[in-house]
Amino acid sequence: MSEFEIWSTLNSGLAMNGLFLIGFSFLAWFSGRASVIMHEKGNANLFGKIVVSAFSLTSLWYINMQFSYVSLGISSASHSMAVLKDETGAVSARGQSLIDNFGGSTEVPTFSLINEPAGLILIISLALCLLSGIWMGDSNND
Repeated sequence: MSEFEIWSTLNSGLAMNGLFLIGFSFLAWFSGRASVIMHEKGNANLFGKIVVSAFSLTSLWYINMQFSYVSLGISSASHSMAVLKDETGAVSARGQSLIDNFGGSTEVPTFSLINEPAGLILIISLALCLLSGIWMGDSNND
């Protein structure tokens, strides 16, 4: 695979992941709206709370999956660039930068659902926001 093909594959993968992330972010927004409605309703039944919670957590699961696919795509491109450098002896400065910045090696990268800390903090905080709106009552003491 040539360097141009590696960059093209990376860019098309990032574009595809971006489109999926937009769709799943809409689902998370919809979950937030459902959470607000459950909170405002006050006396929502248990079945409704369970369904909205499951929908909210599922949408967050797929957002986390998109973060994981982005990480895998960049790691795979870095790996492919390292393999190309190993086979041909040289890559461009941009290719070398990709290898250096993302730890490119000739070992094949693996998929992991545990992302970088900022991504995990985002997913956990979104989950807490959505679930607290569903399951917790008002802080009003009236």
